Amino acid sequence: MENLTTNFYEITIKDELAVLFFKNDVFGLLSNRAQCDLLFETLNNLQHDHKIKALLFLNDPECYGEKVYDSFLGKLMYTETKSKDSETSNFDIRKLSTRENIIINRFVKYISNYKKLCFTVLSGDIVTPFFGLSLATDIRYATSDTYFSLAHNKYGLHPSGGLPYFLVNQLGYSKAIELIFSEKISSKEALKLGLIAKILPKENYLDLVVEDIKKITKYNNSVLISTKRLSSYVRNSLSDYLEFEEV
Repeated sequence: MENLTTNFYEITIKDELAVLFFKNDVFGLLSNRAQCDLLFETLNNLQHDHKIKALLFLNDPECYGEKVYDSFLGKLMYTETKSKDSETSNFDIRKLSTRENIIINRFVKYISNYKKLCFTVLSGDIVTPFFGLSLATDIRYATSDTYFSLAHNKYGLHPSGGLPYFLVNQLGYSKAIELIFSEKISSKEALKLGLIAKILPKENYLDLVVEDIKKITKYNNSVLISTKRLSSYVRNSLSDYLEFEEV
């Protein structure tokens, strides 16, 4: 497969690794049916390309952040009225949550079921739905400036992107609840909790993570795919959870 560039992302091939760099508002990408279908088609092609052993997601520090999240929610807003006692907008919470879930969860399901190994390096602030989406990948890293923003709380929305599912499965119920109701989680705290594998310097993180990935992808494709298939058995209930989340 050749390299691909769109307004939202770039895909480059580095030997046996496909690198997908999100360079623009990912909410906008996932809300655009034509662009989203093109992305899924491309990922499908990579999944069936025998030369590719793994997929690496990267992001511009702003494209998973609170600014684009606020813009995204504004576009989905059903009603917006100003309260007499507050400057805060009043949303139709149920409609907003349902539409957000449908858009984001399609990608969460897809990545969770992806046959080849998926790695990600997170940069900048990562809002709730993309925090959940990142946990759908197999191994995660973060740059030193990364933090996770539980921004859904300030909008009165429930956590999306499958975040409760992944956190409860990885950390247990009580710790997951504690984190979900917090405001922010630093990359250092995420590392201590095992949510990310390493904190990488911003300057040369790509070289470092590719070196790490090569230590894993030195094995043949059949071993990598079968190991992931068996290891991800515990996620069989994810589809049921996401359907429950959308109700």
